[in-house]
Amino acid sequence: MTLLEWVAVIVAALALFIVAALGGLFLRRSVLQREGGFDMCLRVDGNGWGGGWVFGVGRYSGDDLEWFRTFSYGSRPKRSLRRPDVTVLERRSPDPEETYDLPAGHLVFTCEAGHRRLDLSMTEAASMAFVAWLEAGPPGQHLVA
Repeated sequence: MTLLEWVAVIVAALALFIVAALGGLFLRRSVLQREGGFDMCLRVDGNGWGGGWVFGVGRYSGDDLEWFRTFSYGSRPKRSLRRPDVTVLERRSPDPEETYDLPAGHLVFTCEAGHRRLDLSMTEAASMAFVAWLEAGPPGQHLVA
């Protein structure tokens, strides 16, 4: 084989690898959403991610809200919030600076989970499901503003 043929083989292999990697991410996201997942962005203050919004997929599993990063191949949730530990401090529209970081139509919930403060961003429909999930727990656990 000539050098040109080797380069063509390497470029084709790299292209195939990239297509397979992107296909794997798409397949994982499709499976999560088929299992009741919804688009949800998360921001945890001082978590090492620079305090920015991180895109992901949320999924309810009993008393847990599991959150999976969008651009990850992991099968386990990156974060899991237990219903008894979650308290909603504020519900609001995104700040003007946040509108560039978040998908259109998302609402922001400022919550406290355990001893951590975090922001969740989701669509209006997903936010109604979130509030219903919180209120479905035993009485007296959390207040929703």
